[in-house]
Amino acid sequence: MTFFRLILRPDLRLVKRLKEDVRNSSYNRTSLPYGYCDAESDWQTIKDNGIVEYAKQLKAEGKIRHIGLSSHNPKVAIKAIEEGDIEVLMFSINPVYDMLPGTEVVDDLWADEVYEGGFVNMDPERQRLYELCESMGVGITVMKAFAGGDLLSAEMSPAGAALTPVQCISYCLSRPAVATVCSGARNDEQLAESIAYCDATEAERDYAEAFASFPKVSWSGHCMYCTHCHPCPAEIDIAFVTKLLNLVIAHNESNGIKEGTEGFRVPDTERMHYEVLEKHAGDCLQCGMCETRCPFDVKIRENMDHAVKVFGY
Repeated sequence: MTFFRLILRPDLRLVKRLKEDVRNSSYNRTSLPYGYCDAESDWQTIKDNGIVEYAKQLKAEGKIRHIGLSSHNPKVAIKAIEEGDIEVLMFSINPVYDMLPGTEVVDDLWADEVYEGGFVNMDPERQRLYELCESMGVGITVMKAFAGGDLLSAEMSPAGAALTPVQCISYCLSRPAVATVCSGARNDEQLAESIAYCDATEAERDYAEAFASFPKVSWSGHCMYCTHCHPCPAEIDIAFVTKLLNLVIAHNESNGIKEGTEGFRVPDTERMHYEVLEKHAGDCLQCGMCETRCPFDVKIRENMDHAVKVFGY
């Protein structure tokens, strides 16, 4: 498959050049990701200059399969996703970036002063973006999984401790809507360290205990879908029920609907996934064993009660 990327100077000259690239391609179908779009003005320019409409035309003609966007800024990505034309998002995800608020200055992601003082829990807009993508069927391709390699070094890591490539990849793949991780490598050895994820054990993939011990970062009270709460005596898939609950809330909030107000509903996709579970939140015994195992002090029993309220059982 051929990939064409538009660097963000989306004028008619670049549109015409892209058209010729597609026309001259020997492939019947191509994918079309855009260049980085980190400012709202960038996204507005893409729309104003007809790039989105042109991409939709190419898709209708069968020359591309999907329309994609690449961004480091959750605010811009949310705006683009909510407009309904983006089907694939390339986004920078790792456990440190996920704590930073959105910015139009991509260099902020690796500026030392940004990380002074440490962080507590995931940035709400990033969480909303991932859940919005999943609820709308938009796949995420991850970039910057290692934060440029900083997360692999205790001396360089903003978190104050090192992770392995396998742990970083495992974290990214556990985020809602993530379909694949593009990990960087400078040599064969680094590439092999990433490929090792495929054969890694569950213990090697586990990132939860490492996160809980970060000296400069706290995930207290935030479900990471790590499944350390399992097994449940009532056999509830706690992590998945929690994820479905969060997706329902995110879907409604993306439409400006708050829980408890008129119009709040469970989308068909989340309802179907919940229905087919063998055990539901209403089966919770309220024993609290899950909470004794959670590295992040999540109030799981409250989440199960919340899920019963939302799903009805």
